[in-house]
Order: sequence, then C-alpha cells, then structure tokens
Amino acid sequence: MKKLLILLSINLLIGNVVAWFMGAAPIDFEPVPYSQQEQELITELKSELAQSGDDIALQTQLGSLYSLHNHLNDAEPLLESAASGQDATALAWLSGTRAKQAGAMFDPLMGLRKLYLLHSACSDMDRAVAMEPENFEIRMVRLATYSPTAVMNCSLETAFSDEAWFKQYFQRQGAMAPLELKLQFNLTMSIAYAKAGGSDNQQEANRYMALYQELSRGSEQPPLVLQQLAAANALLTEGS
Repeated sequence: MKKLLILLSINLLIGNVVAWFMGAAPIDFEPVPYSQQEQELITELKSELAQSGDDIALQTQLGSLYSLHNHLNDAEPLLESAASGQDATALAWLSGTRAKQAGAMFDPLMGLRKLYLLHSACSDMDRAVAMEPENFEIRMVRLATYSPTAVMNCSLETAFSDEAWFKQYFQRQGAMAPLELKLQFNLTMSIAYAKAGGSDNQQEANRYMALYQELSRGSEQPPLVLQQLAAANALLTEGS
C-alpha cells in the first residue's frame, strides 16, 4: 500500500511538472503596495460598509481594490456577496479574482482542477460582459484577465474582440475618454500582443507600449501600474 502511494505521488508530481510547463504552475501573486490615496479610500470604504454592510457598490469597490492588489482572500467574500445579487460588475471582479486564485493554487491533479476553476471563472466573466456589454469597467476587467492568461476559454481572441470594442468606444468619446482608461488599455494590449508571440504581434506590442509611454509622460503612476508596466516590459524584452 505504501509503495502504491509513493508511485501515485511520483506520477502526480510528474504530471504537475508537465502541466507547469504548459502554464499550470502555481503563480505567486505578490501583494502590491497601496498608495496613500488608496489606503485612505480603503479606510473610508470600510467605515461606510460598517454602516451599510449589504451595499453592493461598496462591496464591489473594496473587493476590487483588494483584488487588484492581490489580497485575494480579502477580496473574494466581498465580491461573492455583491455578485449574489446578479450584479454584473461584481461578477466580473469576482471572476477575475477567482482566475487569479486558480493560477495561484497547487493542483495535485496535474492541473486539471486548476484548469476547471479557470474555465469556470472565465465563463462567469463572459456572462458578466453579456449582462452589460456596454460597461467599459467590465470589459477592462475581462481584457486585463484574459490578456496574460491565454488558456482555454480565457482566450486572446476574446481579448482582441475587447480591443475592437475599446477602439470604437474611444472614437465615440473622443477627448472625453478618461486618460486613466486609455493608459490601462494601451498597457494591457501591449501585454496581450507580447503574449501572443510572433514578429507582427511584437510590433503591435511595441506600438501600444509607445502609446502608453507618450500618454503617461509627466504623470506619476501608482505602484499597481508600475508592476503591470514591469510585467509588460519583461514580455517585450523576452520577445525582442
């Protein structure tokens, strides 16, 4: 019996090594420092939630902030509660959080459970977009989740369909489009194209990075954006 367990453990380990090379390795989502403004916002949101604990908007705001900074265990219960009322924005953030949790987990089943959880998270993300297809926040959450993932139904093809949507959105909004949204879009698309591979995609990745750098010139970026920027630059360096 002991020998059987040892063999089973070895087989599972080998299976996981293969799965890790396919992108199923546990990913370390290190916590990102909060800016002073974000710390103040967290204090304010906590205070308001203490008085209105069932407020979906407050739960989503605080949960999304936790999720962005990789405090996933703090984010999930807030977003789960908010999404229980079929709120599309909360569902999108919950799906993004669960996609991260799937990526961070160690899966002794050769990555099968990890892929199942990721598939479920991305299905819920697509459902959130279908609920409110014109909501740019939900679109951006999906774009930012799918761009670095590129696994199963969390596909780059979907990310590129969101790219087309945002291009039309920015064209309609013109100068009224928020600068922060443009910056996030350009940075995320740079990651997506770098992840896609190939010389043509690499050129697109560089183009989006140049647009980001041009728009962000002279502005101070918070730690969260700086982390994303470092990830994008790493991908661009690997692909060059």
